[in-house]
Amino acid sequence: MDESARRMYLVVALVSLAIIVVVSVYGIVESLYVTGQPVGETWVNVYFPFPPYFAQPITYFAVACVALFYSGLRIGEEKISKWPHWLLMTIQVFGFIVAFSAAYEVMYNFMLWGSAYTSACSTNLANHIPCNPNNLFSTYPTPWNLVFATRAFFALFVISGYTVYYLRKFSDTI
Repeated sequence: MDESARRMYLVVALVSLAIIVVVSVYGIVESLYVTGQPVGETWVNVYFPFPPYFAQPITYFAVACVALFYSGLRIGEEKISKWPHWLLMTIQVFGFIVAFSAAYEVMYNFMLWGSAYTSACSTNLANHIPCNPNNLFSTYPTPWNLVFATRAFFALFVISGYTVYYLRKFSDTI
């Protein structure tokens, strides 16, 4: 990789890391000291920078996680290629299992989200209250905001799925 590409990936990685840190600190501080809501809830109830027409903190967090991961892989590609074959294959298998689990969670969340939204809208329309999909959450076993959970697990799915794909090129060379 040439130096200009390496610098570009480094800038993307550092900006992504800064976004992850800022959003995480915001969510924790807002949750603990201001609203008392779970962190996932605080990342969904805010739009930035033009409320309510732009992105939520969970969107910035998910995109930054994927960008940081991809940039990190590209920056460390030469070092990763020198790792032992057994370690690369173990990570690949683990990535496949995590990708499967994350995909299951995304599909489960969409199913749950759809049914909860339908139920909430039926009740709300009868009482002349507008429906808001951002306010839906799963109560079992712990409360999860469905927007937060779906975006977080989709980012995890992309990261782990790309890991499997990325490591294939190293398994083909051995």
